[in-house]
Amino acid sequence: MTSDHTGEPATASLDVSIRPGPLVAISGEIDIASGPQLRDQLLSVIRRQGARLTLDLAGVTFIDCVGINVLLAARRRALLEGGSMRVLRASPHVRRVIALTRLDRELLPTALPDAAA
Repeated sequence: MTSDHTGEPATASLDVSIRPGPLVAISGEIDIASGPQLRDQLLSVIRRQGARLTLDLAGVTFIDCVGINVLLAARRRALLEGGSMRVLRASPHVRRVIALTRLDRELLPTALPDAAA
């Protein structure tokens, strides 16, 4: 069983909605509890709707290394299939974690700040 930073049991709190494009809007927490489910959903979108994927991460309140790995895996799959993955919007927390991991160029090349969208 996992726990959050307060010591309480962690609960998966993630909402994913897929819109035409495909645009995948994600809100909530991307962590060890929700990461595998999100990875499966993103790979399914790529299989069913093509390898050009756009993410809206403006509603993501928490992301950890598992979440970063999920984003990198989806990007890798899209590139292998001749497509791309871009982040349209990202919450301040997501932007900070991606900047700290120095993955800006890979994950946020075209991202707009949440307030600008």
